[in-house]
Amino acid sequence: MADDRLRYDLLIAVALAEFSYRHEAEDPQLAKWSWQLAVDCLAEYDIDLHESIDALRALDDRVGTDTIPVENVERETRSPSRRSDGDS
Repeated sequence: MADDRLRYDLLIAVALAEFSYRHEAEDPQLAKWSWQLAVDCLAEYDIDLHESIDALRALDDRVGTDTIPVENVERETRSPSRRSDGDS
């Protein structure tokens, strides 16, 4: 159960950091706030935000979680959805 919470917190931190990065130019205050929230998510684990993706990979390797590799997430989420009824 502790691994599930750590994984959840790592995913939240990575998402907040990504949000911060993408919106820094248009809303610096919101970007700064989301970055701080990401840092706060990881404070109890003594994990630096810059290490969060490596920590997530290490956790997945340790517990054998079958996930999409982080570098493929953006590509996977942007690809057109496939219909399961056999029509293309």
